[in-house]
Amino acid sequence: MNRAQFALAAALIALANVLAAAEPLAAWQLTLRAARPGAVFDVAETPRVTALVRNAAGHDPAAKIEFDVRDSEGRQLATGQESAPVPPGQTRPIDLPLGDPAHLPHGEYLSLHVRLVADGRCQGQWRKGFGFLPRCEVTIPPEQSPFGLLNDAGDWPLMARLGVRHVRLNWNWNERPLEWASRYKVSNCPLMNEANAFVCGQLTEKEYAAFVRESVRRYKSYIHYWQLGNEFDIFHREGPKSYVESQRVGYAVAKAEDPNCVVVGGSITALEVRREGFPESLDLGLARYCDIYDFHFYSDLATTQDLLDYIRATCKAHHAEKPLWVTETTQVGMFDPDDRNQAEYVFKRFTHLLANEVSVICWHALSWPYPFSTDKTQATAIIDYEGFARPSLFAYAALTRELAGARFVRRRDAGPGGYVLEFARGPRTLVVLWSESGRRSYQLRHKPGEYFVTFPSGKRIARPSPQGSIDIDVSKTPAIYDLPEG
Repeated sequence: MNRAQFALAAALIALANVLAAAEPLAAWQLTLRAARPGAVFDVAETPRVTALVRNAAGHDPAAKIEFDVRDSEGRQLATGQESAPVPPGQTRPIDLPLGDPAHLPHGEYLSLHVRLVADGRCQGQWRKGFGFLPRCEVTIPPEQSPFGLLNDAGDWPLMARLGVRHVRLNWNWNERPLEWASRYKVSNCPLMNEANAFVCGQLTEKEYAAFVRESVRRYKSYIHYWQLGNEFDIFHREGPKSYVESQRVGYAVAKAEDPNCVVVGGSITALEVRREGFPESLDLGLARYCDIYDFHFYSDLATTQDLLDYIRATCKAHHAEKPLWVTETTQVGMFDPDDRNQAEYVFKRFTHLLANEVSVICWHALSWPYPFSTDKTQATAIIDYEGFARPSLFAYAALTRELAGARFVRRRDAGPGGYVLEFARGPRTLVVLWSESGRRSYQLRHKPGEYFVTFPSGKRIARPSPQGSIDIDVSKTPAIYDLPEG
């Protein structure tokens, strides 16, 4: 994240605190707590949520909670009601069983709608997301998977269900998350912020080199990838010279301790503002001091494509081609609170970057660490501030499920703003479609048989196609078509 984005975050926090201070406390209050991280349950587990009901100044303690569960399209699936007797001045937890897992859809976003009724009227309504995911079966090493996530919160069993294979976390000498990552076959690529501290003069070269050397020496059995520094083009406005120097120092000592380690360099996020920084860093020798280039993309898809083309051309001109990673990306409009838009961008970002031969892609982020008020801007996280799933969590899980082991084949000519991206997975053909410039129609032809469609909500449906031809009306909402050979 860049400095301007941090400033915006701080401003929103301050505004939220002012608004919260100005709002009088209600007579009745309710807070929902998920029984599992992200409110993601095993497919055989009864989903449960705890409602903390507080009677701050109500008269009749005989309150009740009414709730219903709906699918990703808003259809009601289950209803329930629990009594919530709470004497004045007290808070009580009320257990809400949300339904039989055998009768609820799995793998897609479900929403819980709660109403608190007390003193003869509805005191408030709440909506939270949850759902069911099986644990993913890991069949390939992380190096063959592109699916990454920023996560300093842990929740390793949840990440296993999401299909996460790479984690970018802020580095410290804590072995516990490294042990968990190893257990769940997740590759760590820690961000070593000490490189930024060295560039800013907070560490001497000797101190910085010693820190990198000791980190690699201690943890090379756990960590294969190291990222030295973050977003030099944002945090070091004087240019890339001092950043490249930090790469030179860190690269040398890391390779001396572990010749097989991989050093990630760049972490550039503002190419659309000043793209000259990348060729300048190459002129200064960046290619000699890293094994992978990393970029962060928050711009729209057309701008992202232009920047990727520029990156490739610049690398070729400098005879400095290397694999590309993107260790930060999210929806356009980083603080856009639109759940649906965010879920759609999970599909769009990953498939678009895969179509541009990006090897590892990390969504920013699993959960958001900054204390925005509940129901204010949820920022980029796929889990909200109270620990419940947003639709994007199920989009991520659906994407890893559908594209696990797949390889990109080609981008079809789909006209301006049209995206038709073709992948192959064994004998099946996967086509991801959407349009950024109005609705349009496409026809997919394939061998006759059953095909499947997966939506950003995680919903997957099967349909017959005995003629081997599908007419599709495409909008800004992407979908994945799983075909019996295209």
